[in-house]
Amino acid sequence: MIRFLLNVVVFVSGAVLMGLEIVGSRVLAPYFGNSIFVWGSLISVVLAALSFGYYWGGWLSERNPSFGRLLVLLLVPGALIFFLPFIYPQVNLWIAEVDFGFRLNPLMASSIFFLLPGIFLGTVSPYAIRLAATTLSTVGSTAGTLYALSTCGSIFGTLFTAFYLIPAIGVSNIIHSLGVTLVFLSLMLWPLARIPLAETVKAVAAVILLAVISVPFPQTLWARVKTLFEKDSFYHRIRVEEDDEARYLYFDRTLQSAMNLNDPTALRLIYSRYASIGLAFRPDAKKVLIVGLGGGSIPKKYQKEFPGMEIEVAEIDPEVIQVAKKFFHLQDGKNLRVYAQDGRLFLTRTSQRYDLILLDAYFTDAIPFHLTTREFFRTAERKLAPNGIVVINVIGAVTGPGGRITRSIAKTLREVFPQVYLFPARRADYASLDTTQNVIVIATKESQRRDIREITTRATSLGRGLFPDPVRDIAVSLVESHIPDHDVPVLTDDYAPTDNLLHP
Repeated sequence: MIRFLLNVVVFVSGAVLMGLEIVGSRVLAPYFGNSIFVWGSLISVVLAALSFGYYWGGWLSERNPSFGRLLVLLLVPGALIFFLPFIYPQVNLWIAEVDFGFRLNPLMASSIFFLLPGIFLGTVSPYAIRLAATTLSTVGSTAGTLYALSTCGSIFGTLFTAFYLIPAIGVSNIIHSLGVTLVFLSLMLWPLARIPLAETVKAVAAVILLAVISVPFPQTLWARVKTLFEKDSFYHRIRVEEDDEARYLYFDRTLQSAMNLNDPTALRLIYSRYASIGLAFRPDAKKVLIVGLGGGSIPKKYQKEFPGMEIEVAEIDPEVIQVAKKFFHLQDGKNLRVYAQDGRLFLTRTSQRYDLILLDAYFTDAIPFHLTTREFFRTAERKLAPNGIVVINVIGAVTGPGGRITRSIAKTLREVFPQVYLFPARRADYASLDTTQNVIVIATKESQRRDIREITTRATSLGRGLFPDPVRDIAVSLVESHIPDHDVPVLTDDYAPTDNLLHP
C-alpha cells in the first residue's frame, strides 16, 4: 500500500509540474508574446528548479525522512500554485511596464511564478525513493521505477494540458486545479504522517494565509469597453471587445482586427487599406488566397466589392474562424471559403493557382517563422499565376534595429522574385522609417518595375474604400531608395531567427 501511494505521488507531481510549464506559456503570452524567449525562459526555469529540487530532496532524505515531511513538500507548492492566478496579472503588468528587455522580461516572470513551486516538486522523487527503498540492494530498481513513473506523469501532464485543458477550461481554472490536486495528494499522506489533525489544519491554514497576504488587493477599473468573448484556444488567448463605435479582436494583448459597428465591411484599420495595394498591381485578380483570418476584415471587403473574385482563406485556428463568424459578420459564400489549416500546409497541398496571395498571419506580434523562409516563398511562387503577386503584412520598422525583420523578409523575397516593393503604412509626416509599424511588402514575378504613378492611378480607379485616404498617400509611402540589407540574413527553414530579428 505504501509503495502504491508513493507511485501515485511521483506520477501526479510529475504531471502537475509539466502541466504548470505548459500552461505557463499562456500566463506569459498576453504580456510578453509567445516567442522563443518565452519558451526558453520557461524551460530554463523549470530545469533549474528541478536541479535544485533534486539536490535538496536528496539532502533532506538523509535527515530523518518521514511521510510528514513529504506531506509538507507537496502542500506548499499546492498552495503556491493555487493562488498564482491572483497575482500573475499584476506582476506581469508591472514587468511589462518597467520593461527589462524582451529576453529578461519573461525570464523574470517565469522565475517569480514557477521557480519556487518547481523546486518543491523537484524534491518529491528523490525523497520518495528514500521512503520506498527498504534495503540497499533495492535502491537502484526503486529509483528507476519511481523516476520512470515521474517521467510518465510528466508526459501525461504535458499532453492532457496541451490537448484538452487549455481549450476546455481556461488558464486560471487549470492552475487552480493543479494546486488543488497537490493539496489533496498531500492530504492522502496524512494517515501515514502521524501528525495530529489539529497541527495539519494549522499548517494548511498558515500556508493559505501566507499566500493570501501576498495577493494584491484588486483595483476596480472603469472602462468604456466591454468584453464580449474570451477564450483560450490551442494557439491564442482570444478576446473580443466592443465600444460605442467598433468591435475589436485581440490575440493575447495584441489588436488583430477591428470592425465598425455601423459598417461591418469597412476597412477600419489603416494597415488593411495598405494591404489592399496588391489589388492596384493586379486589379484583374480573380483568384485570391489570404493566409490568416483575424476578424475577416479584408476577405469581407473583397467579397463585397468583387463578387466575381474567388477568395480562399487559410486560418490555422478553428476558434478564430468561429469568432469571426459569430462576432464579425463573416459569412461563407460561393466566392469565399475559409479553411481551418496552416497556411503553408494549405499552399503546399492545393492544386490552385492564385493571382494574389496575401500573408496576414500573426501569433500576437510575430509572423510564424515558417511563413517567412525562402522555401516557403518558392512554394508560393509556384502556386501563383504567371503575373501573380505576393503581399505580406510585416510589423516592424524599415531602417534601424527595429527594421531588421522587414529587411530580412525583403532580402529573402528577392532570392525568389524579381521585384520587391515596401509600403510602410504611414504618411511621411506621421512616422519615420525607424518607427515600428505595419509595412506592406509586395513581391511580383515581373521583370520590369512598376511606376508608382501607374499604381496610384489604378488605386484611384478602383476606389471603394479599399485604399488609404487620400490615395496619394500610397506614393508618399513607397520606399524608393535602396535599403542596405547586409546586416540581415536570408531566412531559410534551417535558419530563421525571426524572434531575434523582431526584438534585437
